Amino acid sequence: MRKQVLLKKGIAGLLSIGMLLGSVIPTAAQETSSQSAFETKLQEQMQETQMQSEELTSETESETVKTQSQETQTETSAQESEVIPSEESSSASQAETSEVQTEQPTQTEIQSEPQTQETVQTSSEADSVEETQENETEYSTEEFTEEESTEEEFTEEESTEEETTEEAELEGVEESFYANASLNADSKVYSGCKKDSSEIVTLPAGSYVYITSVVCVEEEPRWAHVIFDINEYCYEGYIPFELLSVSYDANLMAADETQAFPADYQSALNALHQAHPNWVFKPVYVGDTFDYAVGQQMAVASRALVSTYYNECFRSMLDRDYNWQTNTWKQWEPGWAGASEETVRYYMDPRNFLNENDIFMFESLIYEKYQTQGAVEAALANTFMSNAKVPGAEYTYAWLFCWIGEKYNINPVALASRVRQEQGAGTSDLISGKYAGYEGLYNYFNIQATGSSRDQIVQNGLKEAKTGSTMMLPDGTVSSGSWDTPTKALIGGSLKFANLYILKNQNTLYAQKFDYDGQYNGKYWHQYMTNIMAPYSEGNQVRRSYTNSGQLGNSFVFLIPVYEERPVSSPKPQERKNQNSCLKSLTVNDQEVITAFDKTQKDFYYSIGEKTVYANVRVKTASSSATLKISNIGSMSHKVEVSTITVTAEDGTQTQYRLFVGRGVTIEQGFFDGFDVNSYRKRYPKLEKAYGNDIDAYYEHYFLTGKKAGWDGSKGNFSEDIDDSDKTSTIYKGVDYAPVFDAKYYLNRYSDLKSAFGTDYAAALKHFVEYGISEGRRASESFDVTLYKVNYPDLQELFGDDNIKYVDHYLDYGINEGRCANRRILNGISVASDGKKYYYKNDQIDTSYTGFAAYQGLKYYVLAGSVQEDRTGLILYENVWYYIRNGAVDTQYTGLVFYSGSWYYVKTGVLDWNYTGLTLYSGNWYYVEKGVVNWSYTGLTLYCGNWYYVKLGLLDWSYTGLVLYSGSWFYIKKGVVNWSYTGLILYDGTWYYIQKGILNRNYTGLTLYDGTWYYVQAGLLDWSYTGLALYYGNWYYVRKGMINWNYTGLVLYDKTWYYVRKGILNRDYTGLTLYSGSWYYVENGLLNWNYTGLTLYEGIWYYVQKGILDWNYIGLTEYYGHWYYVEEGKLNWNYNGLVNYNGTLYRVEKGVLNWNYSGRVWYNGRWYKVIKGVAQPS
Repeated sequence: MRKQVLLKKGIAGLLSIGMLLGSVIPTAAQETSSQSAFETKLQEQMQETQMQSEELTSETESETVKTQSQETQTETSAQESEVIPSEESSSASQAETSEVQTEQPTQTEIQSEPQTQETVQTSSEADSVEETQENETEYSTEEFTEEESTEEEFTEEESTEEETTEEAELEGVEESFYANASLNADSKVYSGCKKDSSEIVTLPAGSYVYITSVVCVEEEPRWAHVIFDINEYCYEGYIPFELLSVSYDANLMAADETQAFPADYQSALNALHQAHPNWVFKPVYVGDTFDYAVGQQMAVASRALVSTYYNECFRSMLDRDYNWQTNTWKQWEPGWAGASEETVRYYMDPRNFLNENDIFMFESLIYEKYQTQGAVEAALANTFMSNAKVPGAEYTYAWLFCWIGEKYNINPVALASRVRQEQGAGTSDLISGKYAGYEGLYNYFNIQATGSSRDQIVQNGLKEAKTGSTMMLPDGTVSSGSWDTPTKALIGGSLKFANLYILKNQNTLYAQKFDYDGQYNGKYWHQYMTNIMAPYSEGNQVRRSYTNSGQLGNSFVFLIPVYEERPVSSPKPQERKNQNSCLKSLTVNDQEVITAFDKTQKDFYYSIGEKTVYANVRVKTASSSATLKISNIGSMSHKVEVSTITVTAEDGTQTQYRLFVGRGVTIEQGFFDGFDVNSYRKRYPKLEKAYGNDIDAYYEHYFLTGKKAGWDGSKGNFSEDIDDSDKTSTIYKGVDYAPVFDAKYYLNRYSDLKSAFGTDYAAALKHFVEYGISEGRRASESFDVTLYKVNYPDLQELFGDDNIKYVDHYLDYGINEGRCANRRILNGISVASDGKKYYYKNDQIDTSYTGFAAYQGLKYYVLAGSVQEDRTGLILYENVWYYIRNGAVDTQYTGLVFYSGSWYYVKTGVLDWNYTGLTLYSGNWYYVEKGVVNWSYTGLTLYCGNWYYVKLGLLDWSYTGLVLYSGSWFYIKKGVVNWSYTGLILYDGTWYYIQKGILNRNYTGLTLYDGTWYYVQAGLLDWSYTGLALYYGNWYYVRKGMINWNYTGLVLYDKTWYYVRKGILNRDYTGLTLYSGSWYYVENGLLNWNYTGLTLYEGIWYYVQKGILDWNYIGLTEYYGHWYYVEEGKLNWNYNGLVNYNGTLYRVEKGVLNWNYSGRVWYNGRWYKVIKGVAQPS
């Protein structure tokens, strides 16, 4: 039993070191500055382990010295096959060893004068020591029999150890220990660390839990305190440690510090690094495009909300979020409206917040020692929690947040900032404890507090508080159920906060909002808060608390997401005024016209009786800030009367509406769609002569006769219908400009000229000739100087930008040459009457042309004059391969294309022969080499800062193992080089040592793997090695490649024998040890062949000669100035008489030579005269 316990002690001591190794790894950015701190922590941990072993060493030895006749028993040893220690085997190296030996007094001729040194304790004293040790160890030292030393001793030890262990279990020490774990068997969860504690729940094998502390008995981990959730109900309790499979890399960051940030991040991060060299920035590659992530955020109406306190530029104008008719935003929660896509883009783009004020939204939410109570108080400043006690408790809010943070490995400053954000002034019904029907319940984190009304929000949040959770309180008691005190609400909320978010990789404020990590439960939906600005505002509060407490110089770790295909920028929405220009109400004679609101409707129709002679139109705008201009109808003098309504929104947005009222007639909906009264009027001058400025008359004419007769009411050209009598003179200074000038067209086209000249056609002609031509103004349907210029490159070469010369050329030559000046001549791609696209040259399909041509922003492939719209694939043109889709180069496409038996890599529509790396296609990642998928490649490749494993051209996500690349072996975990891993890996039947992802053939020493320490030599686990191994200042005993925690005894290493206690070289031990049937003298952990003299062991003094207990010796020996009588290797305290030593008889009393004795002594049949201890025959 004892040996089993001690084995686990050793593992526990070194497991804590393994945890340290797994959680305090300096990043590349801080490797130089923090390495010494890392080593210091590790050394402290190792020293603690050494102290534990010292305590074990100081215990009373379980073996007792046997007499010479009892030497038949041999100790079962891990070194039975080794050579029995002898002086010859180590004397040569003894002088060379660096160990300092204690100098012993040399045995010389016996002195007649008594010595002043302290004498060896008397027999009675020795008896008392024996008695004391007997009480401590429950071993008998009166006699030494083989039976006692083999069977009875072990049986007694086992039984007492069971009792001791049982008692120690009640007195275990609980220490912080953070790691993920899973159950390797079904297990009950207990409220305490005793098996008679109440049962909370039973978890099945395979369940995941998070360890926050372990309970050790004699440094052996017996219990683990864990937190976990079942259907989002949070629990905490104790599970036997032996039932857990622990992941010791649980505290490592998800992102690898060797990854590089994209260029658009680096400028801001470099500035931060210059200002704060201790800060560490780690990219987290999301794997989705930025647009996709934004789309997921916008996909659910209430997922991203913004306070209505802010300007409406931040709010969504989507129909689901905004009511155009009432000019109100839907409040998904009281006072909270949907955020606009522009707002989501701004707050979701990490690059907008890479500055000192905002960066803390990316701070890792893991607990660090610099998150002190002072920093928490700074976060709570000017709130109801500032320097205040938690209601019903004797401790402050800041103290409780720190207690929670340290216990559950959560950033207490973030906890405090979260509660500050959620509770504001502290007056919410969620923390009052007085809400009707839910009295005595509290929810500080507003968990599940959602709803469309205030009461619904409070009730849902207090229902969560009523459900509560299982937790440990600061006084050590366990609470299950409702959060019926503020303390329980704060702990329970923090526990849920950690269990459902921080421990599931939503371990930054940003990640808790935007949920970009899909490892546990998918992406983008599992969001702690709906407030789109929460990471920004909470991060700023955290930064202020660190600033106010002087903590900004600490080594913060920031986990910053990186999306694919990022925009150039995501600007912050600019404040604006209201842009609603909709109609809310439209009545005619108090009768509502708008029966169903449609913000896109611009024309309204209404009919009144034939005898109704008056129509009073009233209008209300949707927005009170909009202005209104209306032409009321009044008296009905026509069958059709029209009211024109112009609404100007607060921001200047203007919308024009038309109300058509039919008197005695019904005007069908949409009748006047596309009708432009001004064009109708100008197109038909005879109507203008008849109706003049009676606008309603034109509408009535079109309604009653015009549309039926085919008259054109569309907006546009109308000069063709002007009578000859309306034409004016086009001659100016002897030049007839008729082919290029039409006065009415010119004035109607340009309102500034209409205002200036009215109907003065001569003035218009003068303006055209002197100014208009140079300005590029068009004055005729038949001529446009810009089109004339564009149509004829030969003229461009002659005239450049001189518009007058183009007009002169047209009048002098162009008309006679048949040149076109009123439309664009077809050159390039155009759509023909058959609906297909062709390539034209001078208005003719150019069947001789094959190549690419631009059309409407796209680059189409033309074959013999015909655009190949039905073609998709690769096309070679002028030594460049293009990828076309439906005939056009697909510049948006980047990926793989199959062509002629091979897959090629296309980037923005062009085959990229220079690209070598990975690309995603149809859900798989392929390896491309110089533009072509290389199916023969197996090895590593770098992509976006990570190294991936490719097997036969395909990224192999299933592979975990070693890969040889560029002369080094790398450790792959699920297809990716795992730079964070340090430990052992089994590969092809051999265990290799991996250090930060690379096989380290230079490493020789110990390493921890799966709870066991192994010996590595030159990077390989050496199963053949048996001997000592140095590890962080301690020497450990390795047997067949593993530390043997069971072994206590001598070990030969480098020609020197060392004393090992429970697997560790014990340099503090001086005394005897049994090895292969003989007892040897150990001094400061080394077998001392030079020592001859007495040594105390288990309360008895033994005689050692040249390092070995000499059972044959009978005689005197000197020890610290006194001479003692040794009989068969033991100091005989009971002997009184004469002793012959070197031919002289000496008087011994109770085992000690008595120099003060003078008298007569009977010895061997005669009397001797003793003078001052020396006897002479009388």
